[in-house]
Amino acid sequence: MNVRQAQPLGLGHSILCARPIIGDNPFVVVLPDVIIDAASADPLRYNLAAMIARFQENGRSQVLAKRMAGDLSEYSVITTQDALDTEGKISRIVDFIEKPDQPQTLNSDLMAVGRYVLSADVWDELAKTEPGAWGRIQLTDAIARLNEDQPVEAMLMTGDSYDCGKKMGYMKAFVNYGLRNLKEGQKFRESIKKLLA
Repeated sequence: MNVRQAQPLGLGHSILCARPIIGDNPFVVVLPDVIIDAASADPLRYNLAAMIARFQENGRSQVLAKRMAGDLSEYSVITTQDALDTEGKISRIVDFIEKPDQPQTLNSDLMAVGRYVLSADVWDELAKTEPGAWGRIQLTDAIARLNEDQPVEAMLMTGDSYDCGKKMGYMKAFVNYGLRNLKEGQKFRESIKKLLA
């Protein structure tokens, strides 16, 4: 099945467009511009697979998180109850803010990585969500409101990811996957060496 968002009104709005198909069921959101490197973490065991297992265990919505140094003003920033200091660790979300104006005041280096397992209760929050950051209906805002009524958890990502919505992330992903390519990887490596010489 296919659903089209007629206007770019935000991630939250695009998910609302899919409600007639999903119905009042829990669901998974995978943002395609974020690639999680399967070579760095078994996708059948970690990250989204672990989030689904956790949701099935306790019914709490899940958000995948990663640590990121530097400016977080273009990301969804997460603050958790307990420190997420090891890969796969889980903690309740305390604060979840989309594209904060002053991320340094949040005392957090955690950002959402584009993988969500959400209970059907998020539908009501999405329907009530007003445009937020950048004038768009943000999934982050709906999850933050859901978290006021029921615990939402963050899981620290295992392995590596690339934000291909950003030029540098796209280039890093392209080079890393190219270097590992079984058929052309060695030729690609030699070509890069020549470019850098």
